[in-house]
Amino acid sequence: MISERRLSQRIPVGFYMTQIISEQPHRCFTTDLSAIGLYAERLVEPFERNSRIVQIEIPLPGTSDAIWAKGEVVYDNFDSLFHGTAIRYTAMARFHQRMLREWLREAQRAQTRMADYSRRLDGEVVILRPAKKLAIAA
Repeated sequence: MISERRLSQRIPVGFYMTQIISEQPHRCFTTDLSAIGLYAERLVEPFERNSRIVQIEIPLPGTSDAIWAKGEVVYDNFDSLFHGTAIRYTAMARFHQRMLREWLREAQRAQTRMADYSRRLDGEVVILRPAKKLAIAA
């Protein structure tokens, strides 16, 4: 049996973030996010990383601010096209920690609601209507 090493629940996501390695920004695609770390992928390209410590900028969808953190690379995965990196946060402002936890909580609630909604459908045809009447000018 495989043991789960993760200390925090991950939320599947899909948005771009910036990973700064040796003062050079690299655009990455985040595929999962948690309160203690993230996993991101970018195209395989030459780079020199002199340290496992990286700076990251995470623009949370639906918010106007970006979260800045320092992190440690705990895992690298290479395939023919992508370089995947698992990063554990090592330093983050408390305000950003709260913002991240709140965003993760809301994302988890939204996923739960969607899963519940999908289970209820079970073959039914459902027509979604706006909650309020929309005034449409002719």
